[in-house]
Amino acid sequence: MLNVYCISGMGVDARMFKNIKLHDCNILHIKWNTPLKDESLPDYAMRLAVQIDTSKPFALIGVSFGGMCCVEITKKLNPVKTFVVSSCTVSSQLPLKITLWRYLSVYRYLKDKRYIMGAMLVSKQFGVTTKEQKKKFLDMLRSAPPNYFSGAVHCIMTWRNDIVPPQVVQIHGTKDQILPHKKIDCEYKIKGGSHFMIVTRAKEINEIINKELEGLT
Repeated sequence: MLNVYCISGMGVDARMFKNIKLHDCNILHIKWNTPLKDESLPDYAMRLAVQIDTSKPFALIGVSFGGMCCVEITKKLNPVKTFVVSSCTVSSQLPLKITLWRYLSVYRYLKDKRYIMGAMLVSKQFGVTTKEQKKKFLDMLRSAPPNYFSGAVHCIMTWRNDIVPPQVVQIHGTKDQILPHKKIDCEYKIKGGSHFMIVTRAKEINEIINKELEGLT
C-alpha cells in the first residue's frame, strides 16, 4: 500500500481529511509544530517532513497552508504525487489582500486567541456554514500547538516560490473566497468548491486523487 501523508490547513488537524477515501493507500497525518522565530516556509516544511518515511514510496496531500508546505517538501524529497488542494503552488498565486500583510508587522504580535477569533468571524469565507461545521472548525483551530499562528502567518508572508515540481497536481474550487481561483491556473477546478471543500466536496476530490494514483499504488 502506498503511504499518503496529509497536511491540513493552518492550525487545523487530521479531522479535515475525515472524508478522504483512497484505494490501496495508507493515509497518515503530519502533525503541526510551532514555527520557530522568523522561520521560513521551506525550513518549516522540512521540519515537518521528518515525520515522513522516505525509505518507501509515498504521496502527499496538502490543504491551504499545508499545500504550500507540500510544494516545498516535494522540491527536496521525491513523492510519487503531490496533491495541493485549496492552496497555492507558487507565491504569485497569493491574493493581494494576503500579500499586503507583508507590509504590516502587526501579525507578529497577535496571540493565538486573536487568530482563532478572526478565523471564526470570517468562517463563511472558508466555506464553513452550518453550526456543526463551525463547532468542528473551532475545535480544530484550538487543537493547534501553542504560539502557532503568528509563526505560520509569517511563513506565508515571507514565502517566495516560482518552482512547481512536475509531480504536483493542483485542485481548486471556483468559490474559494480565501484564495480566489482567478489567480490560479490548475489541473482541476471544482465548480462551486469552497476553501473547505476537502470536507464538503470530498467525493469529487477522492475521484481525482484515485485517478491520478492509478497504477502507482
